[in-house]
Formats: sequence, structure tokens, C-alpha cells
Amino acid sequence: MLNTKLILLEGIPGSGKSTLSGRIHEYLTTRNIKTSLYLEGCDHPVDLPFYAYLTYKEFDHIIIEFPQQAESIREFVIIENDYILVPYKSPAIVPCNNDLLNYLRSKEVCYTSNPIISFHTFSEVFHNRFERYTEKSVISDDITIFESVLFQHQLHDIMRMYHIDKDKIINYLHSISQIIGRLNPVLFYISQNSVRESLIRTALVRSKPKWASEESITFCEKRKNIEFEAIEKLPINTYIIDNSDYNWDKVFDEIIRILSIETN
Repeated sequence: MLNTKLILLEGIPGSGKSTLSGRIHEYLTTRNIKTSLYLEGCDHPVDLPFYAYLTYKEFDHIIIEFPQQAESIREFVIIENDYILVPYKSPAIVPCNNDLLNYLRSKEVCYTSNPIISFHTFSEVFHNRFERYTEKSVISDDITIFESVLFQHQLHDIMRMYHIDKDKIINYLHSISQIIGRLNPVLFYISQNSVRESLIRTALVRSKPKWASEESITFCEKRKNIEFEAIEKLPINTYIIDNSDYNWDKVFDEIIRILSIETN
């Protein structure tokens, strides 16, 4: 249908993104379609789980301060024009040094409630990430599946870290969608009727009671409202698929139908 090079799965926690992403990847792979799958929190071409944002001066300082770790630090850094991104959890820096890890955690890009960079800089970092990924992928015939990249990690982190209005958030998501537009992406949003019921169920299944707190429920309800409004305005193909009954087979069949992938 779309000749897409990028499939995105989004939804609130527990909606089935990981399960469905894995099934789509398996389906495509068994049909000899070269496909890469990137789940939430893994080593990733776009997302930045546990990365520190450093200036060149700060980077030079840690290389001098921690000579035993210098080679390991240099191996996986991402170097941009005026900043450097340093992973500190996966891949791990060796040998382990708690002082170094604590310093890098204090410079965290995303997983923090106390941002060390402005929203403008945050936007610059991820515009660069998506542009690099798109430039590489547009010349490839492979299909990539991203789980939780556009909404759950971008929107979730922005809402937690920055006090900006809804329109500014949606404009940011729109600009990212324009960048990846060259890949003819398709976004599947897996939805449940009740955020509250979904989070309570997920908290029980995954033994994460915090997910069922009133704070988490209120946050995700607000997030979902913004996501639905954003979906209407994104310049890419988007589909909202209801999964209130947690029928993974039904949702999977609907996704494959939409993709119209030949099975022979």
C-alpha cells in the first residue's frame, strides 16, 4: 500500500505496542522482507535512553579526569557541531566508576524531571537525530519498526520536563513528522476506551503499582488527549486502532490489512 520504510507504534503504557511490534517484525521477516525492530529502551538510531549531554569542554574534562574509562567513553559517543552525547548505561562504560556515572546522570538528556538543557536545545538534539536517521534510511530498502519513539518518549519526556503549551508540543511533533516524511511512514496508535482501566490492569500485570496512581492516570489522560489532537495534524499516514478488549490477534490482522503486504 504505502511502500513505507518506517512503521511507528504508539499508545499509552500497556496498550500492546511491544507485543504488536514484535509480531509485525516476525511477520515481515518470515516473508523475506528485511526489517529492523527497535523497542523502547534498546540501543537505538533515534531515541536516547540514558544519554548525557555535554559541551566539548565538559567532554574533554571527563576524558582527562577518568583516563581508565576514556577509550570506552569515546567508542560510542555521538558528536554534533556544538555538543556531545555520551551513553552511560547501554553500552556500559568500563571499567565502572560511580563518580563518572553520577556525573553523567546529572547531565541526562531525557530521563529526568530536572532538565539540564532548554526545550530549544532538546528540539535541536532530536531534529538532528531524526534527520541523520532519515538520510541513512531513505537510500535503504529495509523497513524499520519503531515502538514508542514519536509519542511515548518524545511527548512523555517533553511534558515531564518542560512547561510549554499544547500547541508548541504539537508543532514540534509536526516538525519531526515532516523530517521522517521522506520514508513514507505509517503510524498505528493502539487505543483503549479507558486510560484508567488500562493503567490499573497494566500495573497489576507488570507489578508496577506506581502506574496506577492518580498522578500517572491524570498524566496519561492528558498525554492521550494531546496525542489524539496531534494525530489529526501530523503530515503522515496515521491510524487509530481500538484495543479495549486486548484482542491482539484482531489488532494485528487490522494492521496487516492496512499495510496490504503480500503473503506470497
